[in-house]
Amino acid sequence: MSLGRTQAVALREFIEGLRVPPPPSSSAGPTPLAPDLLHTLGRLVPSDVVVYNDMAPLDRSSWSGSDSLGSYDTLEDYADDDADDEFFDLFWSSVCSHPDRTGDFESVITASDFHTLNEWRSSPVHTAFRSEGNPFDRELILPLSAPPGHSRRVRFIRVRGRDFDDTDRALATLVRPHLLTRLHTLDMSSRQVTALTARQRQLLTLVARGYSNAQVARTLGISALTVRTHLEQAYARLGVHSRGEAVALLRPPRL
Repeated sequence: MSLGRTQAVALREFIEGLRVPPPPSSSAGPTPLAPDLLHTLGRLVPSDVVVYNDMAPLDRSSWSGSDSLGSYDTLEDYADDDADDEFFDLFWSSVCSHPDRTGDFESVITASDFHTLNEWRSSPVHTAFRSEGNPFDRELILPLSAPPGHSRRVRFIRVRGRDFDDTDRALATLVRPHLLTRLHTLDMSSRQVTALTARQRQLLTLVARGYSNAQVARTLGISALTVRTHLEQAYARLGVHSRGEAVALLRPPRL
């Protein structure tokens, strides 16, 4: 896969942007991806707009959302716009719900995988977008694994023009693990989990591999009592009571 100069620059800026710690969460719900990050993705996978959705479709409600235009980036704005019966009636009949209906959160899909352009333009979903003044012809959907009760995806949209191709799918797949790691960080921040020290993270990394306290002590050259003290302090910061809870909380969603 060969990248053009614009895409290569966008990929570098995307990776560099992920190194910047996210701001403290000011929302009671999950924090969405930043519009600037989505804008960069729209240069990597050329798109007119890139949308991030975090929904609870079984409850016919939404957690959060954002887009590369900065049109909405708060839970309140997004929920007021989209969490209604008409939206979710259309959602379950649309390509966007394919991961939820099939359980396939791995495949990167396009609208044209399921219908022709003419079929799409005559569909109820397109009619709804057109009535709101936001019709579009092309869509690529990158599903993202998520905590229970969440349905997440990044949607790349082209209003007109050529369809998304295999290169676009490959690029979307390339950024998925980075997006999952970022969302995990945002989830932790929204839960107001206190950051761990480097030593605490080191210990919990070994615990996650199945090491006992004695094995951790031998590996790091410290006493088992010191390991226990560090772990108890880490549990307190994370608001958990056991090694299993700590590992589960810190483990990002599967790729």
